[in-house]
Amino acid sequence: MKKQSFLKISILSLIATITVLASCNKKFDEPPVPGNPNITANTTIKALKAMHSIGGFENLNTDIVISGIVVGNDKNGNLYKQICIQDATGGITVLLDASNVYAQYPVGRQIFIKCKGLYLSDYGKLIQLGMIDNSVPGNPSLTGIPSTLFDNYIIKGSLGNVVTPKVVTISQLNDTLQSTLIQINNVEYQASDTSRTYADTSAAKSSVNLTLNECTGARVITYTSGYANFAGIKPPKGNGSITCIYFIYRTTPELIIRDTSDVQLTGPRCAASATVLSIAQLRSMYTGSDLTLGAYKVRGIVISDATNKNISAGNIVIQNTGTTPSGIDLFFGAAATTTAFNIGDSIEVNITGGTLSSYNGMLQVKLSAATLPSGTLATGVTVTPTTTTIAQLNSNIATIENTLIKIVSATATSASGTTYGGNQTLTDASGTVTLYTAAAATFAGATLPTGCSNWVGIPSRYTTNQFAIRNTSDVTSGTGCSTGGGGGGGGTGGTGIALTTSPVVLNFDGIGSGLPQGVTVFTGATSTSFGTAATLTTALGSWSNLSAAFKNFASATGLTSSSAQTAQDASTNRALGIRQTGSVGDPGASFVFQLNNTTGKTNLGMTFLLQSLDNTVGRTVTWTVDYATGDTPTSFTSVTTSPATLTTSPTWGSTAVTVSFGSALNNISSKVWIRISTFSASTGGGTRPSSAIDDVNFTFN
Repeated sequence: MKKQSFLKISILSLIATITVLASCNKKFDEPPVPGNPNITANTTIKALKAMHSIGGFENLNTDIVISGIVVGNDKNGNLYKQICIQDATGGITVLLDASNVYAQYPVGRQIFIKCKGLYLSDYGKLIQLGMIDNSVPGNPSLTGIPSTLFDNYIIKGSLGNVVTPKVVTISQLNDTLQSTLIQINNVEYQASDTSRTYADTSAAKSSVNLTLNECTGARVITYTSGYANFAGIKPPKGNGSITCIYFIYRTTPELIIRDTSDVQLTGPRCAASATVLSIAQLRSMYTGSDLTLGAYKVRGIVISDATNKNISAGNIVIQNTGTTPSGIDLFFGAAATTTAFNIGDSIEVNITGGTLSSYNGMLQVKLSAATLPSGTLATGVTVTPTTTTIAQLNSNIATIENTLIKIVSATATSASGTTYGGNQTLTDASGTVTLYTAAAATFAGATLPTGCSNWVGIPSRYTTNQFAIRNTSDVTSGTGCSTGGGGGGGGTGGTGIALTTSPVVLNFDGIGSGLPQGVTVFTGATSTSFGTAATLTTALGSWSNLSAAFKNFASATGLTSSSAQTAQDASTNRALGIRQTGSVGDPGASFVFQLNNTTGKTNLGMTFLLQSLDNTVGRTVTWTVDYATGDTPTSFTSVTTSPATLTTSPTWGSTAVTVSFGSALNNISSKVWIRISTFSASTGGGTRPSSAIDDVNFTFN
C-alpha cells in the first residue's frame, strides 16, 4: 500500500512538474497583450492645445494627463522623431528625441502622457508637445523628450486600437484637424505631378510637395520627406481617396502620408479639367468663324447692369482689371436669370462647349443657362474706366469693346426726341459715336442731359460702333465741350504712365500677364541709382513661400492672415510684391513708376497700400518714397509720407500711404520717376516679410 501510494504521488508530481514547465514555456513564447495601465487622463487634447498661444512657449507645471491613440510615427520615414496621437477631441504632435520610436509606439497603441514638466509650442502654427531647449540665449526652441525619459512621461497602453479617419473635403481643412487622421475622397494628383516621385531620392533628399486636386477644382499639397522609404515611388494616376495626417505650415495646409497604402487612387480621373483662360486669350482664339470651345473657364469682373436692362436679356459683360483691359460678352440664353450678378461681382464661368462667335460684329460666347455660375468669387470689386476719346473708341473698337471706358466732355443729341431711348449721337472734340439705349432700359424715357457731360459706359459693335451707359449714374457733369472732327487723344504718348484724367489708378490685378506699362522693379537700388533691373514672377505667388523674387501676390484686401493658398489663388485682387532674402533685395528692393511727364499738371499726389502678407516672419523692413526727373537720373529726392515711417513686418495687413509732392513736380516736360524702395537692411531675426503694394493712385490738377 505504501509503495502504491508513493507511486501515485510520484506520478502526480511528475504530471504537475510537466504542467508547470509547459506553462512556463507558454509564458516565454507568447507574452500577454498589455491592457491599459492604472492611469486616467484628466483633460483632453483639445483642452491642452487651447492653453497655447501661437509663437509662445507654455510650461506645463501642473499634473495634466492626456491620452490618445497613435495615428502616425516614424515607421516609414515621413515623420521624424515624432508621433501623432489623437483622442475624440483632436490630435497633437509629440516630439521624441530618438529614432525608430514606432517600435515602442506603433500605430494603434493607446498612450498616456504625464505633461507636467513638458512644454507646448508650435512649428509654423502646428502645435507640438515636447521639452524646452534654452541652449541659445534668448531664442528658445521646442525639442524632443530624451529617450531616457520616455517612461517618465509616456505610459504605454493597449495595442490594436482602430482610429477611423474623419472624412472631409479640401475646403473643410482647418486647424481643429491638426495632427489627426483624415480621409479625403474624390481626389487625384495633378497630371504633371504623376510623372514625379513622392520626394527627392538624390543625395540631397529634399522634401517634395505634390498637388492633390478635387474634381471641384479645390487643391492641397501632400508633403513627403526625402527620407521616406517610399520617396522614389511615383504617385498613382487615378482618382479615389487618400488617408493622411493633417499638418499646417504657416498658412499652407499639408497632408502627411504614412505609407503608400494610404493612397487609394485607382478609379477614373475627373473629367478633363477646364483650363482658366484670360479674357484676352479667349478673344484671340476667334479667327473669323464660329469656334466650339474646349475645356476652358474664364474669370472676370461684371461691368454690365442687368437690373437696369440696358443690355439684352441673358447677357453678362465681364472684363479683367489690368492696365490692358479686355472684355467679353457672355450670352446664357434670353431666359437666363442674369440679374443675380451685379456690377463689381468677380465670377468664374465654365465655357466648355460654348460657342465663340461674332454677333453682328461683336465677339460673344454663347452658352446655356445651366452654365451660369452658382455664386461669385468676390463682390464689390472696383473697375476703373479707361479714359478714351471717341476717336480712340472708333479706331480701337476691336480691342476695347466690352470694357469699361470714360468719355470726358461730350454732349448727347437726339434727332427724334429728348430721351435716352434708341440711337442718339454722342460727340466730343475728336468725333461722334452712336449712344444706344434699349427700349427696355429702366431709364429709356429719361431726359438726355443738355449740357457737357462725362460718360462712363461700354463700347460694343452692332454692325456699327456704339456706346451704352449702364444707368444714369454713369453720366456726370463735364466742362470744356466742343464739337467738330479732328484727332485728339487721351495721353501724351511714351512708354511710361500717361496722366490723362485724375486719378490714374494701377491696381495690379492683371500682373499675371506682366507688369503694367511704366512700372518696373529693381534690386540693388540706392539713393543715386536704380540698381539692377529685375523680373516679375507672374505665376500666382504664396505669401509664405520663402524664395526670393518679385511676385504676383493675392492682395490683403478681402482676405485674412489665415487665408489658405486656395483662397489666395482664387483672389482676383492682386498685388505687386517681393519676398526678400539676405542676397536679394535686402536692402535695395525697389518698385519704380515712370510718368511720361507732368506737362500742364500741378499738385501731383500719390496714394497706395503697403502690405505685410506673412505674419510668421521675424524681420521688419523700412520703405521710403523718392523721385527724380529726366531720362537717366543719378540722384533722387526723398519725400515725406503719411504715415512718416513705412514698414512691412510680422504684423499682417495693409497700411494706406499718402504722398504729396507739393509743387516740386508741377509742369515737368521730361520723364518723372517715383520709387518705393528700401535702402536700409531689415531689422530683427528670422525670415523677411512678403511685402507688397496695391491700388496705386496718382492724382493731380
